[in-house]
Amino acid sequence: MEDTRFAKYEFLPTARVLFFINGAIWLSFGVISLLRLQTNNTVPFITLVVVAGLMFGNVGAMLLAGWSLGKRYRWAFGFSLAVLIANIFLTFTDQTGLFDLVTLLFDCVILVFVICARRELRNAAYN
Repeated sequence: MEDTRFAKYEFLPTARVLFFINGAIWLSFGVISLLRLQTNNTVPFITLVVVAGLMFGNVGAMLLAGWSLGKRYRWAFGFSLAVLIANIFLTFTDQTGLFDLVTLLFDCVILVFVICARRELRNAAYN
């Protein structure tokens, strides 16, 4: 008899790790944005503060999405999709640079993993 325990790939753990890595990327760029407050005189102070605040909000959303997927809450799938779709959409609303392309790639890959993990979430015992 063939052993099929390893034939089925679990997408949920990978999606969670990618959410946490993406959160770390956003955290590092949020900190860099705050550090630019002292050296950048061309952009208004309030603009840099708002941008950094939005980045930290995104870090919180990424961490919450990854954590809730691990807990397998009923709302985790919908929340994770909402975070990813919002990030993908917002990537195209401003000027696109290397940072935007990296986070867009991460968001798209995570989106695929979350969609593939839907069955794992559906079959789990929801809290």
